[in-house]
Amino acid sequence: RANRSLHHMIENISAVLVNLILAGYVFPFPTFVCIGVFCLGRIVHQVGYTSGYGGHGTGFALATLSSTTLEGLSILVALYGTGLVI
Repeated sequence: RANRSLHHMIENISAVLVNLILAGYVFPFPTFVCIGVFCLGRIVHQVGYTSGYGGHGTGFALATLSSTTLEGLSILVALYGTGLVI
């Protein structure tokens, strides 16, 4: 189960890394916090998944929340860069 959790992370890490690069230049501290929460969420997910199905929910929620926040920050960067948001 821990190996399966690791493969779930590998499926999602590319979007997180791209958003890390895009949002990190404009929002360095919020990006740092989001990456820390993402890492914590993935650890909680892996530990919870090894105890049985359903124990990984908290870690999944943390990782998804931080990943979605990074995506939102990247959208703000893109909108600002195109001049749609001032």
